[in-house]
Amino acid sequence: MDEHGFEARLRHLEHIVTGQAASAIPRTTKTSILKRIDALKKELNTVYKTNKSIKEFIERYDGHVKLLDPADSTLAMERELLTPETKLELVLAACDDLEQFAAQVRQVKSLEHVVSGSEYDALETLGPQLAPLEARHAEQTKQLEEITKKISQAMDNYNGIVNTLSEIFISWDDILSTMETHVTALERQRAAK
Repeated sequence: MDEHGFEARLRHLEHIVTGQAASAIPRTTKTSILKRIDALKKELNTVYKTNKSIKEFIERYDGHVKLLDPADSTLAMERELLTPETKLELVLAACDDLEQFAAQVRQVKSLEHVVSGSEYDALETLGPQLAPLEARHAEQTKQLEEITKKISQAMDNYNGIVNTLSEIFISWDDILSTMETHVTALERQRAAK
């Protein structure tokens, strides 16, 4: 049993290096992992020697390994790569930024008493008192939403009633105007007789 996954990793590496020819490599459990690793190492050396681009890459990589290795300190790289004149130019270019930073640090120091005041010490004792108030606030918010819905519904009902009454009033006004016109016409006819 391959408890640490060595077998799977080795098969994956064999597939990467040998490609489709990986099926030619015997994978019986009788072949020890050390023998398979040795065979794979020989195959890698063959690929390295026959492939010009890989060989060039390795040669270039060896020359720049210090720059590419993230474990190396950037400070050590700066010491090696930057001349004192270049470092001086960098510091002078950052002079304004450094002065602004220093001013901000002074401002923070001057405001330090605000943060370390006795009012903030009371927060630890007031915190537990705030929890019931938060629960009550949530409850009141829910009640507010319900009341707002009810008021909105009442306003909609009110507007509907007002619109209906306005339409009835207009209808009755039209009926009364028509009746008045007819009555006026009848009175004129009677007066003319």
